[in-house]
Amino acid sequence: MDNQGQDPIETPGSYRPDLPDWGVYLSWPEAGESWIHSEDVALAKHLVPSQRIFRRSAWDGSYYWLHYGELRLRVKPTMWVRVAQVDLDVGCQVEVLSRHGKNEAGIFRVGDILWEPHDGRVAFYLLRDNLPLKRSFSRQDLRPLHVRHNLRTGYFEHPAARFSVPDDVELLDVGDLFSDP
Repeated sequence: MDNQGQDPIETPGSYRPDLPDWGVYLSWPEAGESWIHSEDVALAKHLVPSQRIFRRSAWDGSYYWLHYGELRLRVKPTMWVRVAQVDLDVGCQVEVLSRHGKNEAGIFRVGDILWEPHDGRVAFYLLRDNLPLKRSFSRQDLRPLHVRHNLRTGYFEHPAARFSVPDDVELLDVGDLFSDP
């Protein structure tokens, strides 16, 4: 069940959906366990079905890599309910905003991120000293204490810098700098 290794390297020529995306398994999506990676079956049985919102981060050509906080499991393409992007993760420290006295302000840790299908919203359940608070919070009630900046590379091809000197510029001759004396 220890699948906390590194993310997969994509197989060349394989289909890659737009990732990351978020979703929930409100029911067991398929008969049997063949849709789950053999090393992840026990974890999947513990987490699915539920209202937990998983982040689907990678596609290795056979399996999607799903994350729920530090937990990671691999599943074949199956039906799930796609939800809006969630920019917080289980385990993140957040500040609860007072919002004009509506909330008791403080510093907490995200314990669960659940989809509430009857409201169509994401609900954050918080922990204080590993004890859960009784009510859920919306994203507008929370401010993350640590902001992760992700820079995406590879969208633009930048040409290599070239050194070109106009013909009318006089250059200083410094000799051969790389020869041994």
